[in-house]
Amino acid sequence: MLKEGIEAIVSHLENMVQAKTVIGEPIVSNGKTIIPLISVRVGFGAGGGEGNAPQQGVGTGEAGGAGLNVSPTALIIVDESGVQVYSLSQKGGLAKLVELVPEIMAKMGKEGGCCCS
Repeated sequence: MLKEGIEAIVSHLENMVQAKTVIGEPIVSNGKTIIPLISVRVGFGAGGGEGNAPQQGVGTGEAGGAGLNVSPTALIIVDESGVQVYSLSQKGGLAKLVELVPEIMAKMGKEGGCCCS
């Protein structure tokens, strides 16, 4: 029973974690494309056992568990000037990206709009 449960979970996760999940849907606005890159980590554990206690009798048990971690790791920004990659996993990467947001928004605003409005 435990084996079938874990196989069902793994099958479901395989359907969820596809290339378009790990490479997010592109966001396009005014000639700029932002593509998020996502890290997916999965862990499983299972165990079973049985015992015999004189006053409690024979017992058996099984248990299983799984964990899933999904987190953004980088952004790819493509425009007419080229491709830039901003790491969100390196120390200071997110802070650097936050500093660039006003500049990116200002450039998008000059071109007649913004993807966030």
